[in-house]
Amino acid sequence: MTTPLLVRFVSEARDLLQAAATCLLRLEKSPDDEAAINEVFRAVHTLKGSVGLFDFPAFTKLVHAGEDLLSAVRAGQLALSSELVDLLLDALDQVSAWVDSIDAIGALPDGADGVSRDITARLRTALPQDLEAGAAVVPLRAEILSSIEWLPAVPAAERLAALRAALSGADILALEYLPAEDCFFSGEDPAALFRQVPGLLALAMEPRRDWPAAEALDPYCCLLRFRALTTASRAEIEHLFRYVIEQVALTAVAPHLLAVAETGLSPAVASILDGQRVILELPAGDDLPSRLTSVARTVENVLHAAGQETTDWREAVRATETSGDTAPLLAVLARLLDARPEVKVDAAAKGLAAAEGSVLSSPDLRHASRVLKVDQAKIDSLMNLIGELVVSKNSLPFLARRAEEVYGSREMSREIKDLFAVVDRLAQEMQAAIMAVRMLPVSEVFERFPRLVRDIARKLGKRIDLVIEGEDTAADKTIVEMLGDPLLHIIRNALDHGIETPDEREAQGKPVEARVLLKAFQEGDQVVIEVSDDGRGIDPVKIRAAAVAKGVIDAERAAGLTDQDAVNLVFLPGFSTAGQVSDLSGRGVGMDVVVSTVEKANGSVSLSSVKGEGTTVRLSLPLSMAVTRVMMVEAGGGMLFGIPMDHIAETVRIPRDSIRHIKQSEAFVLRDTIVPLLRLDTLLGLERNVWFGDPTEEDAVLVVRIGNTLTGLVVDHFREGMDIILKPFDGILAGLPNYSGTALLGDGRVLLVLNLKELL
Repeated sequence: MTTPLLVRFVSEARDLLQAAATCLLRLEKSPDDEAAINEVFRAVHTLKGSVGLFDFPAFTKLVHAGEDLLSAVRAGQLALSSELVDLLLDALDQVSAWVDSIDAIGALPDGADGVSRDITARLRTALPQDLEAGAAVVPLRAEILSSIEWLPAVPAAERLAALRAALSGADILALEYLPAEDCFFSGEDPAALFRQVPGLLALAMEPRRDWPAAEALDPYCCLLRFRALTTASRAEIEHLFRYVIEQVALTAVAPHLLAVAETGLSPAVASILDGQRVILELPAGDDLPSRLTSVARTVENVLHAAGQETTDWREAVRATETSGDTAPLLAVLARLLDARPEVKVDAAAKGLAAAEGSVLSSPDLRHASRVLKVDQAKIDSLMNLIGELVVSKNSLPFLARRAEEVYGSREMSREIKDLFAVVDRLAQEMQAAIMAVRMLPVSEVFERFPRLVRDIARKLGKRIDLVIEGEDTAADKTIVEMLGDPLLHIIRNALDHGIETPDEREAQGKPVEARVLLKAFQEGDQVVIEVSDDGRGIDPVKIRAAAVAKGVIDAERAAGLTDQDAVNLVFLPGFSTAGQVSDLSGRGVGMDVVVSTVEKANGSVSLSSVKGEGTTVRLSLPLSMAVTRVMMVEAGGGMLFGIPMDHIAETVRIPRDSIRHIKQSEAFVLRDTIVPLLRLDTLLGLERNVWFGDPTEEDAVLVVRIGNTLTGLVVDHFREGMDIILKPFDGILAGLPNYSGTALLGDGRVLLVLNLKELL
């Protein structure tokens, strides 16, 4: 049975698996990357802890075995080889398949126990022989403290207890723990972890740097440093902190260091006393009695804990209670603080004292940034509602015109127009906000390719370095989701056809390791994806020969093609130059799929190649498909149609006697360029307006660009441009050709939006 907790586990597990796989690939290239090994270890450890909430023993055993193997690598007891990476990636793939099964049916598939046993046995076999099977490997990477300068700050009583333990034969360790600032978001509780230190003799907590101002304090950022003296063994400490061992430093403490005489007040005690002094120096008010009571109790407790005499303080408290004057208390504090004149309370502590706790209730307190995961379907639903709002908003101008023309009320018409301006502004802001939420980084797609390139390169016996740039570039989620298949075909073609074998590259004087660059960037209102390689490039001569042999074009036309036109033949359906069919390529499908998929998203594909130097494929796509800008035109006697602005080059009016007839076709000359002319009503099978009259009258012509070709469309009239929410056809109309979909106009009419690439 699926529960909200299980749904959340599935989402988090996929993120953890992706992070682990990405870090493993980094480690394969840089085995000494300590940050990567720590990250992959934490991801697997977190996954093991999360799945422990459910009854999936096969899942738990497999992840635990992977954690043990990673722990051995992390401890330097096992070298990370490509074979070991293969083994771990196979385990992650199996876990990923189980996560999909849990998402689909709420349980592991049949036979999961047997699969878990097999893979777990392979993982255990890879462990060093001197480690017990299934035992956790304790990392031994704690650094040695360069000094123990903080020992004098340990209270005398605690240091005395540590000295007695040392004189009794115990080994004393000084421990310093510096948690990551974002540790809370990793499920870590530094204070709870530190309280588990066995044999604890002394404990101190202090900020690692000056506290920020109160209004800038982030409660979800850990700024503490923990220090302690303990009789625990090094192995016990390393086991306790095994998941954050890189944040821990240990060193042995010689007894004579513990015996240093304590002089004056410790920095911590002096800091507290100075803070109480600041409170006493605040202007007197109605809260003075309660303030004095608090200060009196705090100072006495601190002095008692520090082993200081409290008689003078008590007498000063009685004197202040009698006279209401804080001078006696301030005098005692001044004498105490004279023992440590260098101690100063940081600005944040003074600010907090002066505010008397009011900051905690201040509405201006800034909270840490939070991330809320939302189902994509909910965002899509909001986008649809915004679309309905846009349609409703567009009806107001029609209502204003009706109020003036039908009911003769200009005042009401003006009020409606004013209201429209307000609603229009709000609708545009809401639309922009929802579209911003829909934006995703292209890394959502890019992150799958390092693994793909690695596996294919190993299969083909090639050495390939995949370089990724601009993965933070954002685009609408619809665009990001559709990028997967086109990029898959492009990269597979580059690896199989474009990149030479190491021997071939060496013979040509190229580096043995080939380079494939996957790059994303924003260019105007387009997101551009480029895939480049430094391989053999595309040979136009070979392309022409293959095209003629396959009957794609005849020999005469092939001879007249430029090199660039010949290269572009690879985009034709069924075209392939592969000598044999493999599971990677050679079937004549791939690049034509790229073109069709990208063009459906109103994008374009271009290819450039230099023989012997490499190939670059460039995809240009709109940043968003949620809103479409169209121009409305009339054709067929008053019917309205929408044409996407992306295809419109310009609008012109040409005299009818300027139209030239070439056999059965029409054309006109536009700035020394012959542009074929088509009539929209004829293309759509509508009733054509036949004209009889003055040949100098003009036709309205919409010049559209499809690829690199200009075409003129004759329409009845031009209408205004507008932003629409395009609704694709569904049901029995889903396969209707020549149309992209529909949009609802403000007056209730339905606008048909044309698909010019199909129509022309």
